[in-house]
Formats: sequence, C-alpha cells, structure tokens
Amino acid sequence: MSSATTRLTSGALLLFMFFCAVDAGAIPAWSRKYETSCSTCHAAFPKLNYFGNAFRNNGYRFPAGLEEAATKQQPVSLGSEGYKKMFPDALWPSHIPASVPLAVRGIMRVNSIENTTADGFEFPHEFEILAGGTLGDTFSFFGEVEIENEDNENEVGMVLALQYDPRPNLHVRVGTIQVHPIPDALRLTAAHYSPYDTRTTPSSLTLTVPNPNGSTPTLAIKAGVEEDRWRFREDQPGVQLWGARNGAGGNGGLTWALGVVNGQGLGDANSEKDVYARVAYKFGGYGEMGGGESPQNTQFWRDDSFKVGLFGYQGSSTNTFVGSSTVLSGAAGSGLVQVSAERVVDNDFDVMGAEFDWWFKDLNLFGLYLRQSDDDPRGTGVSIDTDAWFVEGDYTFYPWLIGVLRYGETSQDLAVGADPETQEFLVPAVVLVARANVKFTLEAQMRLDDPGKGQDRYLLGIDFAF
Repeated sequence: MSSATTRLTSGALLLFMFFCAVDAGAIPAWSRKYETSCSTCHAAFPKLNYFGNAFRNNGYRFPAGLEEAATKQQPVSLGSEGYKKMFPDALWPSHIPASVPLAVRGIMRVNSIENTTADGFEFPHEFEILAGGTLGDTFSFFGEVEIENEDNENEVGMVLALQYDPRPNLHVRVGTIQVHPIPDALRLTAAHYSPYDTRTTPSSLTLTVPNPNGSTPTLAIKAGVEEDRWRFREDQPGVQLWGARNGAGGNGGLTWALGVVNGQGLGDANSEKDVYARVAYKFGGYGEMGGGESPQNTQFWRDDSFKVGLFGYQGSSTNTFVGSSTVLSGAAGSGLVQVSAERVVDNDFDVMGAEFDWWFKDLNLFGLYLRQSDDDPRGTGVSIDTDAWFVEGDYTFYPWLIGVLRYGETSQDLAVGADPETQEFLVPAVVLVARANVKFTLEAQMRLDDPGKGQDRYLLGIDFAF
C-alpha cells in the first residue's frame, strides 16, 4: 500500500469514529416538510432510490395522491379555495412552504495526487445553499447557489428552475436543465462520469499573423478561448417538457423528455439553439409514478428492476480564440508594438447514446455509452468522432456501507492522422454513511492508459447536509 493510501485510510478511520460519536440533528428541507429521513428518497445521498425517483417524477410531491397525508408542515395558503370558482375574476389560489425551504450542503476533501506535492486539506471544497418546494397544486421550484474551490479560487454557480405540473405525470420546466440521462450531480463519487467530461474543442490554438518587423513572414501567437467550451456534463438554461407513467400492474414504466437549451452558458455563444430528447423504460420494480402506499421496507435501496433508455442531442458551438504578443515594430523609431490575433471556430455536432440501470437485491449496476460526432471542433477542417462509455457497480453491504467500482473508456477517431490512445478510467470507492445526512467517501481516481499513468489521485470526501 502506498504512503498516500495509508495516510488517507488512517484519516478516514479517525474521522469516521469522530463523526459517529456525534448525533447529526438537523435535516434538509424535504425531510423537514414531511418529517421523514433522507433514506426515504436516497439510497445514500445524493443518489436517489426508487421512491426518490417517483417523488421527482411527481413534481417534488409524494406519489399516488399521498402528498396531503404525508405533509407534516402544512403550507401557508395564498387565497381561498373558493377563488377557483371565481376565476378569471379572481386570482387562482396558491400556497407557500410553512418554513423557509432551504437546506445547506458542505463538501470537504483531503487530497493526495501521485508524483506531486499536492497533498492537503481542501476545507471546504464546495458549499451549497439548496431550495426546493411546491407553489400550490401545479407549480414547483428548485434552486441552488454553489461556491466551489477551483485552483484556490472560489467560483460561484447558480441553478434555478420553475416547473409547471398540470398533471402528476407531465411537467414543463423553465430554467436550469440537466440534459444528460444519468444525472451527474447524483453520483456517489467525487469523480465525474468520464463520458460527460469529453471536450473536443481545445482550450487554446496557435494563430499566425504578419510579422510587423519583417524578420520572419509571420508570427505565431497562442490564443485562448473566451467562452466556455461545450461538454455534455454542463447544466444549461432552457425549456424542457418531460413526464413519466407507470407500466403494467403499476410497476416500472416510461420516462421521457424533450428540450431546447442554449448550449453554451447563461448567455449563449451563438444564435443557434440546441435540442435533445431521451426516453427510457423500466421493467419491474417500483412504479415510475409510485405506488399506493409509502414504502415501509427497511431495505430502502432495493428495487429489483431493469431500465434501458436512448438519448440524442444536436447542437452547435462557437468559440472565439484571442491572443496577443509584444514585438519590435518594423518602422524606424517606433519601438515595441502589440500584435493581436483572433479566430472564431464554429462547430456542429450531435450526440447519440444508450443507458441501462439494473437493480438486483443489494447490487446496482448501471452505465452509459455515447458517440459524439463533431464537424470541425478545432477549426482545422478535421472532424472528430468520440466514443465513450462507463459501467458502475454499487453494492450495499450494509445500509451505511456501500462499495463502488466504476470503469470507463474514452477514445477519439480523427478523420486525418493516427488515432489517439484510448483513455481508461478506474474509480474504486467506499462510502460510509455515518448518519442519514453525514457521509464519508474514500476514493481513488486512476488512469490505466500509458499517458495517464503516474497521475492517480486519492481522496477522502466529507459530505454533510442539513
């Protein structure tokens, strides 16, 4: 065992024993509303179980008409029920949560990266303020303000969406949209799902401009991109129509989504809009819209079922590369001059893929394959096809102890030149749920391909919410 692994293992045990001696008293916003444990909706937060998925599919409400009976903190009414009969001569009544629907999540990490001196405490890595609730019978909302450490600088991110729920199984979401079929934000590890991280557009290009002093015909200037480069992982502003329904006998069922999104950031980089769609069917298990009773099974993570789905995304990206250099002028007595270079790279692309999700007793095996085809992501006239996939197995040894093992590959096929070597990712992890809202993760992030060797990362993650 390496010294880095030994240090992290010892730290994990000490921190686990310390936190197990402390009773975590506060609970997040949904738990306060229903006065129920986090395990009602989560196999291990933030990963959802069968009931959590049904709760989300019902517009953040208890399924099968159980919302009113399950709600312990009765909402504050905004208008009398009689106003419904008076509409349109009166405002349609609504309600707001009885208490401020906020929750806090903190993430801290202890990091060790192979062949570097980057061992240290990242306290905190991320701090989140979460909000979620319902506004009357047919509106719901979700929001998040996230402050994350990135290279020793704080970055602020925002998530905000208002959802219209005219029926329990039909929703129109306006605001922040997750376009990927397996939500990256619900993973158990610090490592992201590798196919979602693929970026075909480079972060910089070398541009040539005329040399003002004539010593050489041209100058080479390194130019960086101004806008964020597109990747499948990012949440996007847009509009989504989605829904779900139970299958035969109230088990399993269909989920689907259609959406239109910016494609590149809060202020889109071009006038084109991206479109996407996905559909999945679950065979067996708890209904996608829920059952007739609240779950009483203490094995809240089990849901013997198999889901398979297809998805597609079509979009366009625009990236502006800008750079400058100071050189000697060719004119006598002019001294130094600033030379600038700029280039706009437009790229059309599409993503197609498939997913699966299999729950069998204490094992959850799931994965995804995608193929991304880019017309000209580097402005060189060369197209790139990317194939990426991953498979993950989560095994629940005890409700508080989960083993995780993920393997993934990413390869790119350039139309001109030799193929780059396939990147191989391995992520083993152990998740310790000290309390329903306090979790520790001991994790390794490993590259198995030759170019990635010597860059393995080991970390201890500390995650809590209230």
